[in-house]
Amino acid sequence: DTYNVSPTTQTRYLPKDERLGLVPHLLEQLMQSRDRHKIALAEASAAGNEAEAFLQDQLQYAVKILMNSFYGVFASSFYRFTHPDLGASITEWARHNIREIIAQVEEDGHEVVYSDTDSIFVRSPVDKQAPIKRPDEDDDSLNEWEVAKRDALRFGEQLADRFTREGAELEFETALSAFFSHGAKKRYVGRVVWPREEMLIRGYEVRRTDSFALLTRTMTEMFEMILDGEEWAAVEMTKSVIDDVKERSTDAADLIISRSCKGTLRRDGSVDFTKVYDNPNGLPYVRAAKERIRRGLPFTPGMKVGYIVTDAKSSPMTVEPWLVDEIGEKAPEYDPDYYARRLAKSLGRITEAFGWSENELLSGSRQQSIFDF
Repeated sequence: DTYNVSPTTQTRYLPKDERLGLVPHLLEQLMQSRDRHKIALAEASAAGNEAEAFLQDQLQYAVKILMNSFYGVFASSFYRFTHPDLGASITEWARHNIREIIAQVEEDGHEVVYSDTDSIFVRSPVDKQAPIKRPDEDDDSLNEWEVAKRDALRFGEQLADRFTREGAELEFETALSAFFSHGAKKRYVGRVVWPREEMLIRGYEVRRTDSFALLTRTMTEMFEMILDGEEWAAVEMTKSVIDDVKERSTDAADLIISRSCKGTLRRDGSVDFTKVYDNPNGLPYVRAAKERIRRGLPFTPGMKVGYIVTDAKSSPMTVEPWLVDEIGEKAPEYDPDYYARRLAKSLGRITEAFGWSENELLSGSRQQSIFDF
């Protein structure tokens, strides 16, 4: 008999000409749907219809996410039809294909700067002197930037066409003019030049639910500096921000943490948090919500509650709801040590690539090594 066999788990699968399984059938339909949206995207882009192009781009991306969710469902312990071999086989086939592609790309003399389970980043053979940020319209170097972008797009499309195979499509998704990663998987930053000009950030805390404006803004500015090749300036800026927090000279509004807070409404109008959280009093956003309720302010289960950490050393840590904008209350005094440590911990994961650890950011000085001389 003939089987498809996983290279790692040795799981055997019937060939599709004998029986096409339910999951392959569903995925095939989704792939066809995505292809239709991508064709419509190309047609809209060629016609200059930006609104339609944006719609089709979002639709094809939504289908892509839906296809990717199959792995998450089959590999999750809560799913009724889950099995460890399903998730392991999907992952291993992806890794096997990526390793094969990387080997061939490197054999051709191209550098793979980053890879994970389902993607690779390859250095394009473009002019290294070309600007990495789009110059102004009246700048003489704008043409160099355009040429480098065009060369990168051509290179990416050629790679995608070459390695696309049946059942394992290699899609050219993004072109970057600058890229940064300090080795951690699923953590990288890049300056996108195609299909849209934007900052690409993956795996860092700019989108975490317990982040705050100062951390998000500082990290984004830091990435801009790093991508511009200004690593030392990025470290100095980070140290300055942390020092300002330690000296209480930072606007408390930039330190608000906002979290969605759930609960169950009782018949008398009160809110029961115990049906949603095992230990509601141990959660700062629940305590902030309770303080809102105690003061007679509105609370709807599921709403976002903003709060400031005023004392992280107490158990549980003390927080105050942010009511400045709502009732004109004076801003709470924040705990400088807590926020300085949060900043140093998050930003230190980046600055360690340049020799500055979390503790060194907090202290503002660095122990020199023999490599500094």
